[in-house]
Amino acid sequence: MAGSLMTHVSLSLYGMDANHPYSITGLLICALFLCKGIVAYGLWFEQDWAPQAAIIDAIIGIAICLVMMAIIPFINPTISFTLRLELIPLYFYLKKMQSIKKTWENL
Repeated sequence: MAGSLMTHVSLSLYGMDANHPYSITGLLICALFLCKGIVAYGLWFEQDWAPQAAIIDAIIGIAICLVMMAIIPFINPTISFTLRLELIPLYFYLKKMQSIKKTWENL
């Protein structure tokens, strides 16, 4: 929403960067932030679907990080290889959500 009022917004997530919210990358980043917001809402208000949505969110995050780290630098010569440290907390987030999923569903 804030991006629609401004002409220059710097968006970045999982190695993707966008300077305008209406570019393809900007829309993808905004969609990922919206997805993360929905997952956060579900976890905060203890919805039944929240752990499964969090697991899907973590898998998507890990996949995007791996693509941005291992594939895109070889396809696009302007992007250099960078080690995505977001993978570390995403891994622990995924493992934690997998471990509490059954307990969460039984409540």
